[in-house]
Amino acid sequence: MNSADIKAAARRFGADLVGIAPISRFDGLPESSDPRSFAPDTRSVITVGHRILRGAFRGIEEGTSFHNTYGCFGVNWSEAFFLAQTVHDLCHEIEETGAEAVPLLSREYEENKFVPDYKFYAHACGVGSVGKGGFFLTPEYGHRQRFGFIFTTLELEGDGIIECDFCKDCNACIKSCPFGAYDQNGSPDPEICRHCKNGMFNRPGSCDRLDRYASLCGRACLTAVEKKISNTFNADFRKRSVWCLGRDGEIITNSNQFVGGNCPDKFEGK
Repeated sequence: MNSADIKAAARRFGADLVGIAPISRFDGLPESSDPRSFAPDTRSVITVGHRILRGAFRGIEEGTSFHNTYGCFGVNWSEAFFLAQTVHDLCHEIEETGAEAVPLLSREYEENKFVPDYKFYAHACGVGSVGKGGFFLTPEYGHRQRFGFIFTTLELEGDGIIECDFCKDCNACIKSCPFGAYDQNGSPDPEICRHCKNGMFNRPGSCDRLDRYASLCGRACLTAVEKKISNTFNADFRKRSVWCLGRDGEIITNSNQFVGGNCPDKFEGK
């Protein structure tokens, strides 16, 4: 199999994104995240991405349903079932050729010595880059995707590395935070974020232990980039003003609620 074969198979098995990197791009990584410490004969790394449906954010955006929409289709099932199946099927296809293919999701477990750096891997494979707020952004979906990886003994041609410039002159994610969790470099303080009750998911075992994609900052980012990405929609994501809860669950408002577009009416909280 060559790179074109890999990409065609990945798409056939449901991948929305796929990128490839030669193992040389991982030189210099600490042993704990170097693919060769996990699979010594690795010659190429394949990134496989599944989009997170924009509709999966709807329940949290409206403040009406957290777990039936984003919790299931954006977090748990999205990674553990849909993405995992695609990674498995692609590995199966590769191993039919006699090459080894090691499947991996972007998760972190305390008992493991190996910790996959999914943002580095996806960037090295030419899928996208990290923007402000620490979100990994792609030209197709912004931050709306989850990644799995394959370490293979196949020597494959790599994709060019790209840099997404969506964050130029944009501070939507930073301005939307009611707690001032971001520092001057746009990095969030996890000790502050963990108390957020505005759509943040605490995910032990995940490389995004604090999943902020559907929180205030994540939805502000989603709104800000929706006209810049290729996966566009007939109508804007944001329909009304943004609900916001304080650390103790109280309804609060702030002057930055409307980041990402003015909303025509008022929504009084969850």
